[in-house]
Amino acid sequence: MSPQSESLQVEIEEVEISGLARMLTTLSTGVPNQTLRFIGRVGGETLYRSGSFSSNHMFDPMNPDEAYAPRMAETLAKLRHEIEADGWVETAKGEQSWALTFGRA
Repeated sequence: MSPQSESLQVEIEEVEISGLARMLTTLSTGVPNQTLRFIGRVGGETLYRSGSFSSNHMFDPMNPDEAYAPRMAETLAKLRHEIEADGWVETAKGEQSWALTFGRA
């Protein structure tokens, strides 16, 4: 009998910030920004959280790309390193650059 394997999904979520902080960011950049972070989930439970980054992708805010979220790739790389250091191995990539799946026995 083979051991059961776990699957970890990297997802994105909005980070709640104060209305004042959101307004100041919008005023300083001229564009409404959203604060996001990556999370790693196993069976609905969040095991990993990345640092936050800002995205001003107005048309699809929950699908940022590096052009609209300058720290996104750096933030994802740090989370990915943490996940892999815990023994997870990437098994699949989704349509978005950050939509990753990891597995481990």
